[in-house]
Amino acid sequence: MKLLVVAGGFHRLVLDSLSRRTTVINSEGLELQDLKELIAEGVPVVDAVLLTDEAFSQKLGQDRDNLAYLLKWLEESQRPGAPVLLITRDSMKVEDYASLSSRYSSLRVITIDKIRAPMDVYQFELDIAVKHKSPPIHTNSNSKALHKNQDEQQVDKEPTTKRRSFFDRFRSKPDGAAESLEATDRLSRELANISRGISRIVAITGHRGSGVTSTIVNLAYEASKRGLSTIIIDMDTEYRSMNMYFDRFHERTNKEEQMSASLIRTLARPQDYMTTAFNIKDNLWLTSLGYSFHDHRLLEQFYNSEKLIGLISVLRSRFNLVLLDMPLDLFRSFKETMIHIDVFGLCVPNNLHAVLSTVRNVEVVLDQEKATYLNAKSKVIVTQYNDRSRFQDQLFTADKVSEVLTSGLSDYLRYEMRTAGSVPYNSGFDSQIETDVPLTNTGAEFERAFGQMLLRLMEGA
Repeated sequence: MKLLVVAGGFHRLVLDSLSRRTTVINSEGLELQDLKELIAEGVPVVDAVLLTDEAFSQKLGQDRDNLAYLLKWLEESQRPGAPVLLITRDSMKVEDYASLSSRYSSLRVITIDKIRAPMDVYQFELDIAVKHKSPPIHTNSNSKALHKNQDEQQVDKEPTTKRRSFFDRFRSKPDGAAESLEATDRLSRELANISRGISRIVAITGHRGSGVTSTIVNLAYEASKRGLSTIIIDMDTEYRSMNMYFDRFHERTNKEEQMSASLIRTLARPQDYMTTAFNIKDNLWLTSLGYSFHDHRLLEQFYNSEKLIGLISVLRSRFNLVLLDMPLDLFRSFKETMIHIDVFGLCVPNNLHAVLSTVRNVEVVLDQEKATYLNAKSKVIVTQYNDRSRFQDQLFTADKVSEVLTSGLSDYLRYEMRTAGSVPYNSGFDSQIETDVPLTNTGAEFERAFGQMLLRLMEGA
């Protein structure tokens, strides 16, 4: 299928959601207002057109004229009847473009009752439209049908031949279901000593507010995207921030009391994680508590080191990567768990206040023996990286953060710690919560940053 995608800044995310049988003819993002110029330059014959909210200027008259121009061009110069899908979160667009829908039967407006359209909706609706099985206008997209169809799409996404990625070393099964990024020679050499089928228990930690949860979410998406089976264990039962990053999980916890207690049920019966944990997508899972969970009796019974150690032991054999959301203060109650963790990702923003706060947290929470273990098994993740931050009249680089942490500020942190990576500054950082789109899926810069970080953590300490 040859497809024209008009999705503005959402172009890359839409491309990533489509199956390999769909060929997108435009490599760059387009808005409706760009189409006249594109059409004048010449466009190959297309089988369908896909539009998202990001293509519109929000000037109704102008947008309506541009959409009418597109529809007329398709009818007269392209393939008459080629479906034009507008997938939108704005239910008013059904009414706004009703006159065009009645004039051109090829236009279908699909409204999604979500903060962000689920990524599998695009291919699903395209498949239906090309087969002429959907009505001209939808008031909502059927999410159950989407997920039922998802497995079929994954089969379609598999290439017949595929260059071997270094991430194949980690996969427990060579299923190739998820698209992976290719390794560079340098990274391949670094990972040459890592065996196939490896698993890692990684605790992402740091003082509260240092970006622990956001880092976990992005690492989990990056690992899953590269074919590593991954599960997040959100041990932060006080703030439960995973509910903000995973909209579907939050909705499910509101509807089902059992899912609201997912973490407790999974700690109680680790072998049943497939029913007690939440499947975000494909090989990515989450176990956490919903905001509505308030049973302190169950917390006291199962929220302890013994149960967490048992859970880790089971999941180690089931997943390539187990990610624990463990702010530093939680280790007061889970010190015994530390020796069962392969590597710690220590989140520290690159400013002196954050460095001192981290050191102070370590000294308050841990005794010297446990702090030494944390020091020896940690890699520093510089979050909220500010490329203008300075220390002693020099740029406060990621490597400098690691150096200062172990420069004698505390007897508890005496061993050099390597840097796992840094998260580039982004003015839209908080939009991850608003849009349900992690940073690593918004551009190549973040994909590289979290990909490198993933590699360093999978190597171990």
